Amino acid sequence: MSFASVKGKLEQYRAFMSYRYLAYTFELKQLLLQLKSFGLIFLVVLGSSILGLVLLLFLGLGKIIDSTDAPAYGAQIALFYLLLQSVMLSAIKSAIKNSKQRLFQHTIACPSWLNIADIKLLLISNGWLITSLLIALDLTWAQWIKVPHFFVFMFIQLGLGIVCLYKPSALVYGFTLSTLFLFTPFELSPLIYHLGFAIIFLLSAFIPVININGMTSVRSLFSFWFCYFINHSWTLVWRISLLLCVFMASAELLEKRPDLVNIIAGVAVAFIVLFSSSLQFDCTKVHEQHRLFFKMNQKARAFYISQFIPSMLLFLGAFIAYSITFERLNSTLLSLGFVWCLLQVYFAQKKPAHYALVWIISNVGLLALLN
Repeated sequence: MSFASVKGKLEQYRAFMSYRYLAYTFELKQLLLQLKSFGLIFLVVLGSSILGLVLLLFLGLGKIIDSTDAPAYGAQIALFYLLLQSVMLSAIKSAIKNSKQRLFQHTIACPSWLNIADIKLLLISNGWLITSLLIALDLTWAQWIKVPHFFVFMFIQLGLGIVCLYKPSALVYGFTLSTLFLFTPFELSPLIYHLGFAIIFLLSAFIPVININGMTSVRSLFSFWFCYFINHSWTLVWRISLLLCVFMASAELLEKRPDLVNIIAGVAVAFIVLFSSSLQFDCTKVHEQHRLFFKMNQKARAFYISQFIPSMLLFLGAFIAYSITFERLNSTLLSLGFVWCLLQVYFAQKKPAHYALVWIISNVGLLALLN
């Protein structure tokens, strides 16, 4: 191959990488615009707690590293951390892979270039892995010898990012089997836990995808919503992941300040209401898209009522799980939370611009009542 040919290939490679980076930044801007459409929800409610979330991430990494005394708890934190990373990468996967123009890319670049571009953009997108690397660089050689499981943890972080891009179904199998692995009745070391996670996720990549759609048929409203959430699982995944964040934050706060148990429980219920009732935004869109079909089948009223059920079921499931986890079943708080969730669902459907404002005012009122 001549020098001119090699130079031409390099120029073509650089041009392709520039194109991928521009497409990546453009799609990220579009995603941010979508978040902006939620109005005050993210800008006011979640935006004010960004610093706390960052500190919580570093605290979680610290517990993963220093998990010699409580290896099972450290493994739980590690698996939860990996879950949040997978959720974030799933949200921006289309931007990383430039999925909308993927077929077009095959005409201008060889397959290896596509994969190289994917991995490069994955590395700069994975803030979770970058955070781990920053902490790893601060460790001395003597500390590294004491915490070899942290190296395995970072390897899993990198591997799960690649799996998220090319075999997302493996994440479902991997996290399910890894959660079962945590219930091992034997006391294991942190290294064994992390090696176990690595092996489980590796084997999960070879499990074939199960086509649930081929096993179900839409014959009722229940089967309609079941099929919808199967095909749009992301609407539940990110909310359940944030609910798990609430659980983990509550556990840490209760350990540090058990005297504030009522306040912590009230704040936890507030966020359970927020994430559960926000599901109504998606359900309202589904109702608008399919209402004419159900009207033709004379089920318009039943379909209208059914759109509110997923949010309420998610709230009840999350509240019951919280009560069982922390042994804090409070009928008064359940009643207040249920009515509050109904109120939020109503505003999510009728007055979406006022949704966050109602949540904030209700939250202040609940905290004042608890005090």
